[in-house]
Amino acid sequence: MASNNLTEDDYAHVSEWATYSGYSPLERAALEFTEKFAVDHLAIDQALLDRLRSDLGDELTFELGVCVSSWLALGRLTQVIGVHASCPLRI
Repeated sequence: MASNNLTEDDYAHVSEWATYSGYSPLERAALEFTEKFAVDHLAIDQALLDRLRSDLGDELTFELGVCVSSWLALGRLTQVIGVHASCPLRI
């Protein structure tokens, strides 16, 4: 965590991304994107994408989307096939 300049407090407040004062505007935009992508991807509007692109550029905005979608897909897959953190694959 230290290499990313993130603290335990930053991780503890992820669900409060909109109001937690410890996040930068870019971190807030990335967290908003992540939440909307997971919950209601059609709610991602051009204004949010423009904010991300202005700070990250097109390539890193795309990479953020790939990262979020990959973790979301992996989480859904492990849920569907019954992979649990404490036990081996049970299909």
